[in-house]
Amino acid sequence: MIRFSPLASSSKGNATVISGGGTHLLVDTGISATRIRKGLTECGLSVRDLAGVLFTHEHTDHTCGLGILSKKDSLRVYCTRYLGQDLRGMAAPSTCFTYIEPGSPVKIGAFTITPFAVSHDATDPVGYLFECEGVRLGYITDTGRIMRGMDTLLSGVDGLYLESNYDNDMLYNSGRPMALIERIESNWGHLSNEQACEFVRQIAHPGLQHIVLAHISQDCNTPDKAHKAMQQALNELQLNTQLVCAPAAYRLPWIELSRN
Repeated sequence: MIRFSPLASSSKGNATVISGGGTHLLVDTGISATRIRKGLTECGLSVRDLAGVLFTHEHTDHTCGLGILSKKDSLRVYCTRYLGQDLRGMAAPSTCFTYIEPGSPVKIGAFTITPFAVSHDATDPVGYLFECEGVRLGYITDTGRIMRGMDTLLSGVDGLYLESNYDNDMLYNSGRPMALIERIESNWGHLSNEQACEFVRQIAHPGLQHIVLAHISQDCNTPDKAHKAMQQALNELQLNTQLVCAPAAYRLPWIELSRN
């Protein structure tokens, strides 16, 4: 079984706890150390229970809590080598770094984790495939497009944490500068509701138990719009997949994935 609980998900902060087989992981530290510790406590965990902290990329909404979090407790950080150059400047000297490479699985406790390249305006950004006890969870956030091979790698996953950042109409009516709008919808920006739905159509199968829609823009999208678009796609596919949106301001309770 794999359990996961997003502590927060938005352009203002991202962090997710993932557990399985007695191994506990944290993906990103994009909220305050205080909020991370509180979220872990709500999960029945502490920082010292973490077997590793994995990072998707260096933007502050994914890393800002690292410095304070690492001062009190020694962390084991997993990230790509180029990303590590940025994170070492944020983390306490006691932080242990292990470098990972897209396409090369790494073993952390009960988990086998495969990082894969995503397309974002950051230093070597990645998504992850988590595997534990025959259960598989795909984790994609901050990518402007679905990269070649993502569908093959994540085919058959039991759960999916997937960016559904913006609604096209809301983006263009947001009053944002055109340069920012173009950046968001570019291949190095974020996934729209429509793009998220299209990816699910590519990998859909009856064993897809849960989808969590993540990184929903607070200005250019709404949870209702993102949920409605994805639910329509699931209905068309005749799937009974459970669908929720990750909140920006509070923790989403544990979501459990079991072996089919």
